[in-house]
Amino acid sequence: MEQTFSMAPGVLRCRQAGDRVELVMERPGPGEGLYRGYVQGAGGELDLGTLLPEGGCLRLRRTVPVESLRRRGCWPVTGGRAGLSFPFAKAPAGPPRGWRETCRGADRFPRDPVLAQGAREAGRALECQRGDGIFCLAWPWDSGRPFPLAPAFCLAQVKGLGGRRYVVYHFSPEGRPLLPEEAAGG
Repeated sequence: MEQTFSMAPGVLRCRQAGDRVELVMERPGPGEGLYRGYVQGAGGELDLGTLLPEGGCLRLRRTVPVESLRRRGCWPVTGGRAGLSFPFAKAPAGPPRGWRETCRGADRFPRDPVLAQGAREAGRALECQRGDGIFCLAWPWDSGRPFPLAPAFCLAQVKGLGGRRYVVYHFSPEGRPLLPEEAAGG
């Protein structure tokens, strides 16, 4: 026998097959991020894992022993829910105010081949120019990628810009990396 439980939005279908229960959770997709599915009973709920994109919706399939559901207070099943566990960040419309995108950060270091190479390897950056001649370069922070502009990493500051985290460096008008205290004046 199969039971269907309405979730707002979505549905949980539950079918017992011997001493196991087949659970299928569906939610209209793609949604706003990653969702975790939970099966509920009168005495608790059980985390089933993350719903995955499939066939135009988010879906999760699990087969769980009845005894596991019973121990968690979820047998008999009374419903389910899909909770947003990690929201996807909205892509910013453009660079933050006062910054512009550049793929030519290496050009800022005509006399320093080490920094020029580091900037080339780091790729696309944000750039801003202050009135006192000091300029800044910023690369998106991603812990899964090599640290941007590694030769000067000890002078970096990780800052939020426009809703994202960036590795930010300050430089003199000649392209000399500045200590954060030296750059604070502007």
